[in-house]
Amino acid sequence: MEELFLPVLSHFQNGNFWSASAGRMSYRVVPDGEKLAAEVWEGPWCYQLSRVEERREFPMDESGLADLAAWAGRWGAEINARPARTLADTLATRDAVRAEQAERADGD
Repeated sequence: MEELFLPVLSHFQNGNFWSASAGRMSYRVVPDGEKLAAEVWEGPWCYQLSRVEERREFPMDESGLADLAAWAGRWGAEINARPARTLADTLATRDAVRAEQAERADGD
């Protein structure tokens, strides 16, 4: 698995988000007030075309950043241990997400 990387705390304190991947796990961290809002999903698709598997908030401090890294690391181990999906499976998942989004848009 690719190593999980998170920027230093000041990156988030300055209002910057972070999105990356570690193997097949993708993750995103967005500063939200005094918290870091984190989300993980299985790739290969971008955030907009994926199903988030878990969302969690952490305090925006060094301890929270360390807890976030450990949480994302556990998710990375879990997601990367899953059997590889076929191209047909990944395309079907992407298409299902698109259909769900279109259905929600039609309901608005």
